Amino acid sequence: MIAIQIILVLGFLFLFWRFLSNPGSHQVHAWIKILTFLFTVLAVVAVIFPDTANRLAHAVGVKTGANLLLYVLTLAFIFVVINIYSRGKEDERRRVILVRKIALLEAQLSKKNKK
Repeated sequence: MIAIQIILVLGFLFLFWRFLSNPGSHQVHAWIKILTFLFTVLAVVAVIFPDTANRLAHAVGVKTGANLLLYVLTLAFIFVVINIYSRGKEDERRRVILVRKIALLEAQLSKKNKK
């Protein structure tokens, strides 16, 4: 049991370090970094003290810690999907504006070149 705990803790810490050391990480909002840090801390605590997850689950009315983890991960997954969709829509809107500006500039240039 200790070996898997060490592997999991090192894995979580490595993933957290990779997230923060990513060159694009400076563009990530501070609240996302804070949530990632809190998730990492909770994951490490749940791995080191597995009974804590069960106690927390019972405290909120869930039968087992594994079920609680599943529910939380489902919420996180839905949040990520909605976030990715929203960013995609925002990127699409920006592309449309950019294409329109380029089309107007090209039209102005071709008008000047014809004179």
